[in-house]
Amino acid sequence: MIDEQEFLLPNTLSAMAKTFYVKTPKSLNKENWYLKPGSKVTGVKVIAQGEKIRKVQKLIKKYPLPNGELTKAENWYKVRGTAVVTNGKEERIEEIHWYQCENIGKVEYKLKEWGNKNVT
Repeated sequence: MIDEQEFLLPNTLSAMAKTFYVKTPKSLNKENWYLKPGSKVTGVKVIAQGEKIRKVQKLIKKYPLPNGELTKAENWYKVRGTAVVTNGKEERIEEIHWYQCENIGKVEYKLKEWGNKNVT
């Protein structure tokens, strides 16, 4: 089940361009790296929507609504932003990608750019 409280979310998807704060650590696709709790995700931008997302049909099947109904392709977004990631020893500012659906939330985070900047 998706934890709706993992981020302090904007009220609507149209407000996605705003900065939001990471409330709990969220695992990334790199070994032992996660979003740093208490940090901000900035530069949030939708990069694909609906059928333009290659794996939208997998997302629809994998993440049904709480009542068991399936979501619709047009409700899914692929989004990117910049965030502080950490492995507990080192912190870096990196580009991350995730999928988002109105009644599901944010799922499947990925670290896309590696080696940007160390946080001092």
